[in-house]
Amino acid sequence: MARCPAALPTDHTPCAGPAAVTVLDAANAGADGCEHHAARLLAVLDRGRVFALPHASAGAAHRVFKAAAPQDVRLHRLADAIVTSPATPC
Repeated sequence: MARCPAALPTDHTPCAGPAAVTVLDAANAGADGCEHHAARLLAVLDRGRVFALPHASAGAAHRVFKAAAPQDVRLHRLADAIVTSPATPC
């Protein structure tokens, strides 16, 4: 059985449904995939992004993003964004 394009070659797990999202890397190269394989692909990319396909169920991209990174990693990224933002003048 064919697997989605987002499945990594070393990942032998089956797809968890139809392609629901597109995962893009920093150079905008992308692959459509099921939520399961898209989350695994997003987890190994540096500056990857995820977008829901038009026919995807509501929240698909959000679920993939949440599954791709542990909670503490997302909080560190948020903290980095806050710390590195330009200072507002007083």
